Amino acid sequence: MTIPLLRENALLRNTALIIITSIGGKAVPLLYTLLRDKDDDIRKFAIDLFGDIKEGVEVDKLLPFLKDSNANVRAATAKSLGKLNYKESIPNLIETLQDEEWVCFSVLEALGDLQATEAVPEIAKLLNVESEALIYAAIETLGRLRSVEAIEPLMRFLKHASDELKVPVIKSLIQIGLPPNLQNICNHLISMFKEGDWEDKEIALKGMADAKCKEATYLLIDTAGSLDPSLPENEDKIPLIKNTLLNIQPEEELLQILDSQEIKFRGKALTIELLGELKSKQAIPKLISYLEDMRRDLRKASVGALAHIAEPEVVEPLLEVTRRDVDSHVRKSAVNALGIMQAKEAFVPLIEMLEHEKYFDILECMVLSLIKIDHQSFLSDVTSYSRNIRHAIAKHARDVETLKILARDPDKQVKVIAIMTLGKLKDAELMELLISFLKDPDPEIRKSALVGIAEMECCCQEIFDALNDHDDWVRFYALQSILLSCGNNVDIEIIKKMLNDNFNPIVIAAIDYLRLIGGQEAYEALFQLREHSNPEIREKAEEVINYL
Repeated sequence: MTIPLLRENALLRNTALIIITSIGGKAVPLLYTLLRDKDDDIRKFAIDLFGDIKEGVEVDKLLPFLKDSNANVRAATAKSLGKLNYKESIPNLIETLQDEEWVCFSVLEALGDLQATEAVPEIAKLLNVESEALIYAAIETLGRLRSVEAIEPLMRFLKHASDELKVPVIKSLIQIGLPPNLQNICNHLISMFKEGDWEDKEIALKGMADAKCKEATYLLIDTAGSLDPSLPENEDKIPLIKNTLLNIQPEEELLQILDSQEIKFRGKALTIELLGELKSKQAIPKLISYLEDMRRDLRKASVGALAHIAEPEVVEPLLEVTRRDVDSHVRKSAVNALGIMQAKEAFVPLIEMLEHEKYFDILECMVLSLIKIDHQSFLSDVTSYSRNIRHAIAKHARDVETLKILARDPDKQVKVIAIMTLGKLKDAELMELLISFLKDPDPEIRKSALVGIAEMECCCQEIFDALNDHDDWVRFYALQSILLSCGNNVDIEIIKKMLNDNFNPIVIAAIDYLRLIGGQEAYEALFQLREHSNPEIREKAEEVINYL
C-alpha cells in the first residue's frame, strides 16, 4: 500500500520513503521490481532506500545501475554502494569517475566511504579538471583516504592552487599525515597561519607540528605573545600554539629568540617555559641570567624552566633565588623547584632557612620540598621544630609515625591538623586511634576526629553516639560524618530526630540528608517543618518537599 505513494506528490512520496525505511529489511524484496520501472525517479528512490535500509540487500544487483541512462540514478547508485560498504564495486566506481560532474561527486563520496586507496591515481587526475567544485571534492576525498600516495599530486597541485583551494589541500595533506621536512609545505602553512581565520590557523598548526616547521617558531612565539591570556577567547589558543612548538622542538630557534630584544614580554616568557619543557641544557646559562631580570614573571618562568631541566648546576642559582629574591612568589617557585628536583644539595640550606622564614606559604612549600628531598632525615626529630613548622608538617606529611606524634602535640592547632591528616591516609589500623579522640574534652579535637573518620568513610557506632554530644558543632560534624561514611544506608529515625535539634545548621543538614534518603517517610517528616519558627528552615524544607 505504501510503495505506490512513491509516484505521488513530494509530501506523500517523502512520507512513503520514511515508512518504508522504518520497515527495514522486510521491505527489501518488494523493492527489486522498482529497479525495472521506466520512471527514472522510481528507480532512484528504490536505490536510495537500499542504501538507507542496508539489511538484506543483494548489493550486486545495484552494479548495473552505474550505467543507467539517468544521471540521478547513477549518482544514487554510487552513493548507496558506499553506504552498503560494497568493496567489490570499487573498480566499477573508479570507471564511473569518467562520468559527468554531478555523478562524480557521489562516486567520490562512495570511494571515501569505502576507503578505496587504490582509486588515488584516478582521483588525482580530477585535480586537472576545470570545475573548482569537482577539484574541491577530489581534494577532500584524497584527504579522507589518508594514502601517502596522494601527497605527491596534492603537493604538485598546491604550487599553482588558487587561494580558495590552498586551505582544503593543506587540510587533506594534514589528514594524510605530513612527513617531516616535506619541501615547501612550511611556507604554505606559514602563509595560511598569517592570513587565515582562527579555524585555518588551527589547521596550519596541526600541519606545522607534523612537518616540524622550525621556521615558523618566531611567528608562533610572536603570535602567542600578542594574545592576552586573561581574555576567554584566548584560553585555548595559547596552549595550542605551545603544544605545536613542543611537537616541533625548535631548540636552536628558541635560544635565538631568548636573545631577541624585539619579542614581546609574554612571548619571551613562553620561550623560557618551552626551553624548560624541552629540557634544553644549552639554555641553562641564559635561564640563570634571567633569574636576575627586573621582570618578576620572567624570573619565575626561568625558575620553572630550570626545575624541568633539573641539572646539578642549577641547584645553587635556585638556592640564591630562595635566599635573595625580593618577590615572595618567585622565592616560593624556587623552593618548589628544588623539591621537584629532589635536590639533595638543597636539604641543609633549606633547613637553615626554614626557621627564619616569615611567610607561612613559603614555609609550607619548604616543608613539602624537604619531605620530597629526604623525608626520613627531615622528620626524624619532628618535635624540635617550631610551632609553624610542625603545623605545616601535620598538614603535608604522610608518615604515620610522624602524624601520631603530632596528634599528641601540645599545640591544639597542630594536633587538630594532624588528626584530620591521619584520616586522609585511609589506613584501617588508624581507626581505633581516631575514635579515641572522640572522648577528648576539647570539642575542637572531637570535631577533627569526626573529619578524619569521614575521610576514612567508616560507618561506625561511635559517630552515631557523637550525635548526642553537648557541643553544637560536634553534633553537626557527626551528622556530616554519617552522611559521608554511611550514605543513605542508615535508619531514617536517627535523621528525623535531628530535625528537632536546637542548632539550626544541624536541622538544615538533616533536611538535606532526608532529601538523599527520599521516600514517603522523609516527605512526611519534612512536611511538619512547614510551620517551623525559623524562616530559613521553612524555606529549606519547602524546597526539599517540592523536590521529593
